[in-house]
Amino acid sequence: MSDVEHEEALRRAFALVGQARTETEARCRVLAEYISDCDRNGAQTAAWSQALRELHDLHGYRKGLMHRQSLIQQALDFPVGECPTQLPLSPPPNQPVRRTQHQVQIQVRRRS
Repeated sequence: MSDVEHEEALRRAFALVGQARTETEARCRVLAEYISDCDRNGAQTAAWSQALRELHDLHGYRKGLMHRQSLIQQALDFPVGECPTQLPLSPPPNQPVRRTQHQVQIQVRRRS
């Protein structure tokens, strides 16, 4: 796969993940409004419980989509074969050498 094809595939993947994220967030808003209405009316029914579970699951799915989108963006930022600039490491701080101490116990037997 050429670099151009690779980049185009990443752009399409980024767009698909973005679309899935938008749809997921829209569903989350609908569920949140439903749950809020039920809470205001004191109607904590089986449907309310199911909506809570679905909202929780969608939050996890959304989090995964955001992570994927971030990874794809990183891949787009650094094309194949390129590496982000590596900064030289700073020298380690000058700290005095620590000396370890060992404690030794000696038992003396008394002569009778």
